[in-house]
Parts: sequence; structure tokens; C-alpha cells
Amino acid sequence: MTTYDFDPEVGHRLAVALSDNPDKAAAQLKERLEHLGLTHDHFTVVVEGTTVVVGGDAAVQEQKEKILLALGNVVGVTRVDDRVDAGQEDLSPRFVTVLEGESLDLVAERVYGNRSAAARLLAANSPMLTSADAARPGEVLRAPL
Repeated sequence: MTTYDFDPEVGHRLAVALSDNPDKAAAQLKERLEHLGLTHDHFTVVVEGTTVVVGGDAAVQEQKEKILLALGNVVGVTRVDDRVDAGQEDLSPRFVTVLEGESLDLVAERVYGNRSAAARLLAANSPMLTSADAARPGEVLRAPL
């Protein structure tokens, strides 16, 4: 079990607050996964306070990482408890947080040493991140090696 921390002020906004109705919030989070095209048929999503617990089997590590970020970059979520098996447990996700004043090309320069790697970050975070301008301070992104 690994947990990942998120900024509760940043991200997708659900129709219902996590604390108002945890079951309805969990259902909306599963709908978000479906909307983003991240299979959730075999996933469980449970809201416990400001923590989202996700379990199940992912086809590949990339899918697992995108699921974690799609659930974590949601207003009100402070932590995602990762119980997803991708069959590659020796791999650890490489996540980075967008800093205040950073654009996607500045994140790419910080992470990869090259601003032109912004396209790589954009592709790695699709479909959650739809454009280079969509990255917001406090948002957590995938930064694969």
C-alpha cells in the first residue's frame, strides 16, 4: 500500500463534495475514470474523509498512474491510497507537482532539462491534461523517465 498526497484546492470539481456524501463522490470519481477512458470495471473507489482508496488490477503501469492522478487531482482530495496491481510493483511512479508560476515547458525544463520536453509531459498526462496551458500550480503530473 502506497499513498500519494495532493493539493485539495486544485483539480477537477465534483458535483458533490467528498465529505457531503462519500458514496456519491466515489461514484462520481468512477464516472470520471470512465469519462477519461481509464477502465474502471475491476476497480473499487472508496472515499474516506479526504482520502480516496482505489483498488483493482490495471493492464499496465501507465494506466495505473493515470488512474491515481485522475482521482487525486480532484478538489477536496488530499491523498490517494494506491491498492492497484499493475503486475509491475517494482516500478514506482514518477510524479511532479506544478509549481507556482510554472508553465508546462518550465516543468519540462525542471524535470528533463529541456523545455521542448513539454510535449512529452502533455502526452504522458493525456487525457487528463488537454493542452499545455491547462497545467495549474499544485497539480500533480506524470513525468516518466
